[in-house]
Amino acid sequence: MMKKSISLFLLSFFLFSCGQENKKKQMEELIQKQVSLTQTYNHRPAFGAQVTKNGCKLIIEVEGSTDYRFVDNTGQSSMLPLNLLLLNAGKKNVIIKVFPRDGEDYITQHANASVTIYRAADKDTSLKDYQKIAEFNLPQGLEEQKLPYYEAKLVIDVDVPFTYDQELATSINLKNVPNIEQKIVEKYKQLRQLCIEFKEFELHDQLLHEAGKYFNVLYNNTYEEISKNMKKGKMALIDNDSRVIKREFIPLENYTIKYYSNGKIVALWQKNLRPMLYMKVRVKNDEGEERNIEGGRPIFLYMPQGSNALKVW
Repeated sequence: MMKKSISLFLLSFFLFSCGQENKKKQMEELIQKQVSLTQTYNHRPAFGAQVTKNGCKLIIEVEGSTDYRFVDNTGQSSMLPLNLLLLNAGKKNVIIKVFPRDGEDYITQHANASVTIYRAADKDTSLKDYQKIAEFNLPQGLEEQKLPYYEAKLVIDVDVPFTYDQELATSINLKNVPNIEQKIVEKYKQLRQLCIEFKEFELHDQLLHEAGKYFNVLYNNTYEEISKNMKKGKMALIDNDSRVIKREFIPLENYTIKYYSNGKIVALWQKNLRPMLYMKVRVKNDEGEERNIEGGRPIFLYMPQGSNALKVW
């Protein structure tokens, strides 16, 4: 279940062509950097969240960390690795936020949502041995209350071995940084331009810390695992696909700023709760049929201790 969720998750990072020796060398250097950012753990518990929602939008946030967003107006059902939102072991508040769909002022009678959290003793644990540890179901009859927003909380106890809270504890409180909004927007513009220009290796270099956490918390931390994932994956927002007819990013404007982890992490979001780094594409399939698709990539930023520059968390 956890392996399937990884293939569905938008945090698939890299599209590389290794046909030339210089690109092979760059790839090898990046793999070595990623390996250096991971650790080997004997204890590898995996936590997952099965999310199903219709007729609403839904956000799952681990208090003190970041969030997952299910904010399309269509129905969605996914199992996601909750490890990606965990910083360390201990009791965690999982905050579930439900919003109306675009064009609706309140949560309607058509809204339904559920979140089930599971624990596996090891990342290779069989699906039948996953244990349910918490569950949320959106109450019925909320339409009568004319709610623009509904929030619930699940409390879980996690026993992960990693300790990313220690790094955040020493990082800068971004709310105290002068001209922080300008710095955030400039960083987003830099990443956006790398996507526009198909600068795969340059973008990956910007995402090293994020990718290192990704491999580490999912325990995909051997050279073989990291190499395999990097060479077979691709990042949707930088994909130079011959089937793409038109490709454009939305402007970096009309955004909202969301701080996480007591001001240590920040992200820009659209007013409709979708990522601010967002692309609209027109594609043609092998039969010549055309259709429009769109999607975005969440970008969380932080400022490490001793630095005055924002980096991707």
